[in-house]
Amino acid sequence: MQIDQMRTRQATFPYSRAIWAGKTGVSMGSGSKGSAHRFWVRPLVMCAVLGGLVAGAKAADMPVYDDFVTPNLPSAGSVWEGGYVGAEAGLSQTLTESKVPGAKSTASKMDAAFGLFGGYNWQVSRVVLGVEAGATYLGGQAKKNLSGVGQVKAGSQWSASLRGRVGLPFESFMPYLTAGLAATDHSTKANGKTHSALGVGLMFGGGLEVAVSENWRVRADYSMTGILNEKDMFGGTRIERTAANHRLMLGVSYAF
Repeated sequence: MQIDQMRTRQATFPYSRAIWAGKTGVSMGSGSKGSAHRFWVRPLVMCAVLGGLVAGAKAADMPVYDDFVTPNLPSAGSVWEGGYVGAEAGLSQTLTESKVPGAKSTASKMDAAFGLFGGYNWQVSRVVLGVEAGATYLGGQAKKNLSGVGQVKAGSQWSASLRGRVGLPFESFMPYLTAGLAATDHSTKANGKTHSALGVGLMFGGGLEVAVSENWRVRADYSMTGILNEKDMFGGTRIERTAANHRLMLGVSYAF
């Protein structure tokens, strides 16, 4: 009986020494240091394991989303892509040079112009490519005297065009260039006779367009159109006519 009590005391004494050393701060030797270390580490390990179990249980209760929905953000410059229709107004100048042997004159008519247009744009990387059709009223006719003929009256009233556009957008601003064909009427009256023709010529230009909202745009557009280069007889006199048109238009359009 005494022998068993002595063994029990020997088994518990180092652990007790470790508790006493932890309370008093007095070192009990190398053996007691290891026992004290194990005494403080075990509760910490148990707390860490318990915390992991609690966190895992909470994670198991959270809803699981199988599909991640990405927001539908607009791509850069996408405001320019799509169809549009619009109206424009501005100034038109039609120049008609009339020539006979030994003399020539130029009739210039500056007038108000009005038009309608519509087209479609495609966004290709940083560039906007488009095609546009338009119809424009150009104004009346101008009068000019020509030596040996007398008064010559000439001008163009309307024009219809089909042209391509290349633009380079910078946020809501897009400068662009245009090129295409235009069919323009032209009439000349001299020596009591009138010749009318439909001239098909090249059309070049450029402008600046601004997207003021998702659907509305405003623009300033300049174009130059070659109308005709013909020779006709006017009361026994052959007159060579060369005509062109310049116009500067301000327009507003609706994109869809």
